[in-house]
Amino acid sequence: MSDTKSAMAQENFASAGPPTSFAPADFSSDASALAYAEAQLDTLVEAMRYSLRKQITGWPGDDRELNTYEALRHLLRNISFGHAAHMEADYGNPTLTKMGGTNRIQFQLQSTDCNYHSAVLHGAYTYRLSGYRGSCAVFQLSTYNSHSCDFAGGWKMIANANNVDTPQLASGKHIEVVLSHQKPANLGDALWLELPEGRCELHIRQYYADWFTERPADLMLTCENQTFPPPLLTQETSETRLKRLTDLLRVHADFCVAGVQAHLASPDDRIAKFVVPGAFAGTDYFSGQFRCREDEAVVIEIDKPDCEYWNVELAQLQWEPGDYWARLVNYNLKQVHYEADGSVRFIAAWQDPGLPNWFDCSGRILHLIAFRFFEAKREHGEPRVKTVKLAELAEYISPDMPRVSRAERRAQMEARLVSVYRRRFNDF
Repeated sequence: MSDTKSAMAQENFASAGPPTSFAPADFSSDASALAYAEAQLDTLVEAMRYSLRKQITGWPGDDRELNTYEALRHLLRNISFGHAAHMEADYGNPTLTKMGGTNRIQFQLQSTDCNYHSAVLHGAYTYRLSGYRGSCAVFQLSTYNSHSCDFAGGWKMIANANNVDTPQLASGKHIEVVLSHQKPANLGDALWLELPEGRCELHIRQYYADWFTERPADLMLTCENQTFPPPLLTQETSETRLKRLTDLLRVHADFCVAGVQAHLASPDDRIAKFVVPGAFAGTDYFSGQFRCREDEAVVIEIDKPDCEYWNVELAQLQWEPGDYWARLVNYNLKQVHYEADGSVRFIAAWQDPGLPNWFDCSGRILHLIAFRFFEAKREHGEPRVKTVKLAELAEYISPDMPRVSRAERRAQMEARLVSVYRRRFNDF
């Protein structure tokens, strides 16, 4: 097992946090006001350049041209996410924000099964999360100390609840959740999630096992005794919010580098266990890498899973999954073909082999791969990896493995695309 705990610990990436001083400002003329704004913009551009250097340089050269294009796109996605989730965040006027830069791609080693939301909060306030919980396989609420844009102040989980161990979060329920530093005396039937005294965050995860029948949540986050109207921007609040965005670009560029390096350090013949602090609580991660060329196939095997839920996906050097709505780069426990003994065999190749559990590698040589096993009932063995000649693939698959026709594959992909909408990944 690779020792990645220290490499991925948030303290390695902590920045200065909120600003302690503010920029020179003169608003007596158009020219001086513009000079102030341009100086603020320069701090953003500097952070963008820092992020790009981390995203492009120092990586294996297998797919350098493609990675460069993807790095530029990823940077803009991070700006979009950072702006929505952190720069717009207001403690007294909260909102649930999609953890992603677009309606399909979310933030850093996202699970393609999962719809993520976050909210920047503060322990001085009391909040209420209410609405329809939906019926996804795993619904999880977590609160964290500090903010994920900078980790300053000791980022750690404060409270966590999911439908596996919390009856109030059972499938199909209307939920009421109070988030506060002190537990209210009059909770009634509501669930309480603790907040620390100061800066903090709420993360919501909706993991879908069945993309086509499980229903999405419909939730609202409010602040009790909210002040109307909210205060206008000042120099302090404007610069504090912008700094959250620039911090996110820097901190998560470093965090992403550490995560990808851990994938690349995994042995070629197996996928090592991997620790991701602050990620999906209760989950064992196995993260690795493999190379697949046009005339090759890569066979990945796992033992029979013994857990509440599991999934697997491919990712690239920006720590993003591929275009999963239009390309087969992920599977979960409901989507795979199992062998007779309950194990699972995946086939990675550039060409569709007409088999279940196919990973579409076309156009890319180097792939990252990540398994998640949630609430495992035993220690799971490391997934195994073998590279073979594509022409010899038949020697490495079960003779009774079903075949997938072109028409069946197209129907499979069309259904995946529709599922993105029905799971409300298109919402903000």
